[in-house]
Amino acid sequence: MNERISEKKQRLEQIKDLILAFCEEHLDDELYGYALELCDILGRKRRISITRGKKEIWAASIIYVIARLNFLFDSESEFFLSADTICDFFGTKKSTVGNKATQIEKICNLGLEAEGLCSPEIADALTLVELPSGLIVPKNMLPKFDIVYEVASDEETEKMERLLTEKKQKERSAAKERREQKAAIKRKQKDDKQLNLFEDFSA
Repeated sequence: MNERISEKKQRLEQIKDLILAFCEEHLDDELYGYALELCDILGRKRRISITRGKKEIWAASIIYVIARLNFLFDSESEFFLSADTICDFFGTKKSTVGNKATQIEKICNLGLEAEGLCSPEIADALTLVELPSGLIVPKNMLPKFDIVYEVASDEETEKMERLLTEKKQKERSAAKERREQKAAIKRKQKDDKQLNLFEDFSA
């Protein structure tokens, strides 16, 4: 029994090391934390053995699940990822990783608003609440509605819905701008590195 526990612990550490390497290059600390949490959840599951199969497939599949839950496959996401980016990094096949990710989601009973594995903003945005007026809004909009819902007319309701749409568009634009700035910084760093190599060679 102790041997099995030791084997599982060792495998978890190996997978976490792979996840860390990926996150250092592509994601931030928050998303890295979600991936580690999912890794620990899998380590406690009896219906699935994390010691079976390649550790690279496990790491890629865990990242894949976190990407789904946090909408990272959306090109408007600040930390946009593609399945190719994940699989190329770990040297795995997309079909294998996709199937394993689906298996993980089923066994862990993960929904879109999985607590502890996605940002509170996403969880609240996916949780719909019906107000006494009958208007249904995302949970994250409640502070803006708690004062006006009692007197909201049809016209006011339409206005609120337009505001919601505008808010989402602004958030997407801001995320896109941050992503472009990040890409520009990376390009500059790459150019500076190449210039330094050229200067070293010339010297």
